[in-house]
Amino acid sequence: MSIKIYADAGSNLIPSFLKKLNKEIKVVSMQLTIDDTVYRCYDDDIDVEQFSKNFYQMMREDRNIYTSQVNPDDFIQAFKEDVDAGHQIICFTLAKGISGTYNSACIARDMINEEHGKEIVYVVDAATAGFGEGLQAIHAADLVEKGWDFKAIVEEAETFKFKVRSEFTVGDIKYLIKKGRVSSLVAKFINLIKIKFLLKGSLDSKIEVSGKVFGRKIALRRLADTCIEKIKNPDEQTVLISHCDAEEEAIGLKNYLNEKGIKNVDIHFYDLITGAHIGPDTIAIFYVGENRN
Repeated sequence: MSIKIYADAGSNLIPSFLKKLNKEIKVVSMQLTIDDTVYRCYDDDIDVEQFSKNFYQMMREDRNIYTSQVNPDDFIQAFKEDVDAGHQIICFTLAKGISGTYNSACIARDMINEEHGKEIVYVVDAATAGFGEGLQAIHAADLVEKGWDFKAIVEEAETFKFKVRSEFTVGDIKYLIKKGRVSSLVAKFINLIKIKFLLKGSLDSKIEVSGKVFGRKIALRRLADTCIEKIKNPDEQTVLISHCDAEEEAIGLKNYLNEKGIKNVDIHFYDLITGAHIGPDTIAIFYVGENRN
């Protein structure tokens, strides 16, 4: 019997990234619908980089785009092979405050554990999204490789998740409006005076506004400066920057961090599931600190 690590497709753990890491993490696919075409991220063979460039342009054109949460049966089917083989599973999901995927995973967990009369599956609410979830799954996979037992990894996962910092700024407030984050009247005013939101994954598994600044450049600089202030042991970790078709700005952010002594920085497109909710030109930064405060 061994321990298997799972995440959902909102974790930014796309196949090419996992191959580069050489980590055994299984990703439960999620549906992305564009007009009448359904894609399963990332079971379908998608060139994520090229697809992303087209995808965010389609968002700018206001195409009909939405995602679907994983249902309990999807999780059961995903877990089946490992459960039948007698393995234990630790599964990381998108924050329960922004997606019903966590609840679906918990239903699957309860059904499997009750059927077997013991704890086989444990579900971790990542309390964030994108690489914030992905970093937690990677950390758990590292602990499996080090020989930690199931209980110890679960306990560490529940503590470690609040050390993973997820901070971002969006390109256009209208995507937050669609998700009910701000009213259209407030958004119109904010756009008029060029206020930019700074947002982060909160302690209560939601997205919260951490600050407001005037202008895009200041927002990006604030993201970098917060990382410089809050990061723990920068020489021992890789800072991950993800973007929704804003590569030049992401490179500028990386260069600034490098100049300030943070040398290990990687840039990637945002996963399509999370990207569909936050919109084009979003830039986020993910790293490990002492806490999320």
